[in-house]
Amino acid sequence: MKYVLDTDIWIYFFKNHQKIIDKMSTLTANDLSTTIFNKTELLFGAFKSAKIEQNLKTVGDAMKNIRVLDYSDEASHIFAQQKAKLHTQGNTLDDMDLLIASVTLANHSTLVTNNTKHFERIRGLKLENWAKL
Repeated sequence: MKYVLDTDIWIYFFKNHQKIIDKMSTLTANDLSTTIFNKTELLFGAFKSAKIEQNLKTVGDAMKNIRVLDYSDEASHIFAQQKAKLHTQGNTLDDMDLLIASVTLANHSTLVTNNTKHFERIRGLKLENWAKL
């Protein structure tokens, strides 16, 4: 099974959250990925931090060891369909989160996040929360 790590899981990893580290250590680099949108959020966090260079290096080093999934034509269709469904239901979801979910769905993967309740509204999205193992 392939896993896509959400931004909050990366932050836990960078802060040495033991449950996250333990779970990641049982998997290979081929099992783990993240999206270009998660990378963007992490870079944004680094640029707004007090330790810009240090945090940019941390993010850069982590991204060297993992596959970063790009936005695809399939993901754009999933995004549009899911956004329309949510809109019709009167629900909203931040576009960045919906982009992350769309890339995850397009890659037939499981999103690992501590925000499972947030993402549960997206039909067909498989979720796991390693922070609560």
